[in-house]
Amino acid sequence: MQTEINEPLIEEKKSISFIWILPLIILSVLIWTLYESYSKKGTNVQIIFNSAEGLKEGITPLKYRGLELGKVTKIVIKDLERVEVNILVKKDAADYVAVEGSKFWIKKPTVTLTKISGLDTLISGYEIEVMPKYNKDKDLKSQTKFTGLDSQPNFEYIKDGYYVTLLLRDGNSVNIGMPLFYNSMQVGEIVSKELYENNVYIKAHIYKKYENLVNESSSFILNDAVKVNFGAGGFNLKVSSLYSALVGGIKVKTSDLNAKKITDDKQYLLYTSDDNLEEKVIINIEFLDAEDIGEDTSIMYKGITIGKVTNISLNTNSVNAQAFIYKKYKYLLTNNSRFEINSAEISLDGIKNIGTVFTGKYITLNYKKGEFKTYFKDKKLLNSQINADDLELTLKADSLGSITNKSKIYYKDIEIGKISNISLSKNFNQVIIKIQIYGKYKNIISNNSLFYDMSSKLIDIKNLDLNINYSGINPLLKGAIAVIKDDKQSKLTKKTFKILKSHQEAYKIKKMRNKGFTLKTAFENNFRLEEDMPIYYQNYEIGFINKVDFEEHYSKAELFIYNKYKKYITKHSKFYKKSPVKVDASLNGILFEIGDISSLLYGSISLDNSSKKEINGYQIYDSFDTMKNSTNTINIVFDNIDGIIEQSSKLVYKGINIGKVIDISLSKNQKIVLKVQIDKNYDEFAKQGNKYYLKKSKISLQEVKNLSSTIFAVNIGVVKGKGKKTQVLFNGYDSISDIADSTKGKIFKVESLHATSAGVDSPIYYKNVQIGKINKIDLSSDASKVVLDCLIYNKYTNIIRKNSNFYDISGFKLKFSIFSGTKIETNTFTSFLKGGLMVVTPKEYDKKANGNDKFILKEELMDDWEKISPIIK
Repeated sequence: MQTEINEPLIEEKKSISFIWILPLIILSVLIWTLYESYSKKGTNVQIIFNSAEGLKEGITPLKYRGLELGKVTKIVIKDLERVEVNILVKKDAADYVAVEGSKFWIKKPTVTLTKISGLDTLISGYEIEVMPKYNKDKDLKSQTKFTGLDSQPNFEYIKDGYYVTLLLRDGNSVNIGMPLFYNSMQVGEIVSKELYENNVYIKAHIYKKYENLVNESSSFILNDAVKVNFGAGGFNLKVSSLYSALVGGIKVKTSDLNAKKITDDKQYLLYTSDDNLEEKVIINIEFLDAEDIGEDTSIMYKGITIGKVTNISLNTNSVNAQAFIYKKYKYLLTNNSRFEINSAEISLDGIKNIGTVFTGKYITLNYKKGEFKTYFKDKKLLNSQINADDLELTLKADSLGSITNKSKIYYKDIEIGKISNISLSKNFNQVIIKIQIYGKYKNIISNNSLFYDMSSKLIDIKNLDLNINYSGINPLLKGAIAVIKDDKQSKLTKKTFKILKSHQEAYKIKKMRNKGFTLKTAFENNFRLEEDMPIYYQNYEIGFINKVDFEEHYSKAELFIYNKYKKYITKHSKFYKKSPVKVDASLNGILFEIGDISSLLYGSISLDNSSKKEINGYQIYDSFDTMKNSTNTINIVFDNIDGIIEQSSKLVYKGINIGKVIDISLSKNQKIVLKVQIDKNYDEFAKQGNKYYLKKSKISLQEVKNLSSTIFAVNIGVVKGKGKKTQVLFNGYDSISDIADSTKGKIFKVESLHATSAGVDSPIYYKNVQIGKINKIDLSSDASKVVLDCLIYNKYTNIIRKNSNFYDISGFKLKFSIFSGTKIETNTFTSFLKGGLMVVTPKEYDKKANGNDKFILKEELMDDWEKISPIIK
């Protein structure tokens, strides 16, 4: 087999393969990218912040006025207190940012009362802001490491702006952004605040349009946006404006609008209040003590602040207060003027200077004409100094109690002296108290004067006898001694007195010194009397109970009556134990009346001479009511007394309570008998001719009367007659109209099978003229009919004849007909509202009717009633 050998195919190979083009392109792109990256590569800066809160690597931008200049690339913890934030700054911005003087801070949302900023960062996240330092005349050195600020710095001032420099020692009251006000209008704001050499320098920017309002004559004062004043005139709150109340501010006062503008090199003091602008006179006041007063304590004259205390310093035995008085009140500073500290005083007599509880104590000036003076001593210090005219006495006591060196001597709650020294006797058995009575009061003291401790006890209970110190809170807290003056005012020859333990003991000794006579009385054992209990007549003490003898059923009391009141004890005199508390309720409110304090604490007896009846022997009753119940009563008989309440229903004459219902009973003939106690003018209200009626409430279209009887008890009214003889039994009327109606006309009885819409006081007409009214509505004796008592006035009784007809015209009548339509009829508007009757007397009228005649009420008025018009003779 022959082997076939093929000739090889020979092809020419190209010099460059296509497959190498793609790598060359990629290599070119990489070289270009590296070149672009290097040529535009920025500068890396490191900033130290206290916190990296809200910052994120690769996200948080660096911005200047909204333009992004770089981005955070890395955040590193520098130490436990700081972080290092690396920022790549764009190359074209690096020459301005990465230089000395640049300031960096973290921009966060800020909300204040004056400004809202950075709210966009709530959505986009926190940003780092930069403030480059630019100086066109000088090249700045490069810098890549910085310390970040805690907050946004102050921007450069507006070119050609108007700025004022203010000086303030305490910068806490002023903040950047705080407004400046001129006449309540904002004219500028604080733009910077710097501390230098213990002073705060504040830069204020004045807005362009208000530059003419601020000049060299201007004064700057911190704004009292909210000013509170509390004093004798009450509470006063003044707010300049809601805006200034919230943000505070600075007031600008300009005295001369034509003055020059303020230059940059001048500094103005920022005053804390308007007071600093007023001229002042410096004075010194020496106080015995300065309890509860200090710097800024007000000095007042007639309720007006005339100055303030500026400094307090201590002397050897006193306190010195440096103060100022406004120059316009300089005339008040005389050698006869006196200063004293005002403070709250609380006692059972009342509360004095209550305003000082809230505002603190203040100093008052008592002005008197004299020569100008700037050094003073307060009233307390002057009183503490012994004067030649003062009276010095010695008091002895078994114990000191609450009395101290600061305790005062009082007469009728007025300070008349003080304690100058306290020591023990030589044998240590007694306390020796030296006192000083001021010269102008020394005539109060005599040989028979009584001194007692006002403060030793608040409550003393001994053998169930209650003794309460009611002299006031001040004596109780600070200790005090009281003086009881001798009525005869004997001479003063002795210098030593004994201090009695209580007012009760001193009072008893004083009473026993009076001349008088004794009176024998009796009393029941349902109440208690005590020895020394005072006796009063018309609020004057006329004696006391000297002795009490208790027996099994009926006891005796011996009364001691002072001679000068002997004329008031007569054969008509009665005595009763006085109730210390009286409560009276009415529509005007609740009257809570307390008698004198002595009767409240110890009880008392009152003398009453209102009775005209002579008595055999004197008696003491347990109460005023019991005494009155024994005499001065009348009986009133009623058919019905709805609303009358025993001990609550009053007897009233012209709005004045003259008595009350003390008993309700039923008579044999089923009438109700009220026993009424008359307290005032018994002889006038127990006379023949007087008429008594129930003051029930009445509510109608015409009037509203006695509304209180719907809430409280029904009272009894009285109409005085002309009788002269005394009478104790009376018939009562249901209302005052019954009394008046008994003289106005005649009653005619009208019967109906059922009640009508007409009620009591509904009118009765004749030819649409009112001739009377319905006086009463009741059932007949057999209850088969309704009986109307119709009162016809005297001048119209002649109209009512035996054949007269009474018609019910109450409300309205509705007539409906297919042919004639609908017709509504009513006689009068009054009868429509409150009902009424119509009387028609026929042309052929009969004899005159009398009270015994009875009429039948007809329901429908005849159609031609208006044509019936007899001439009645």
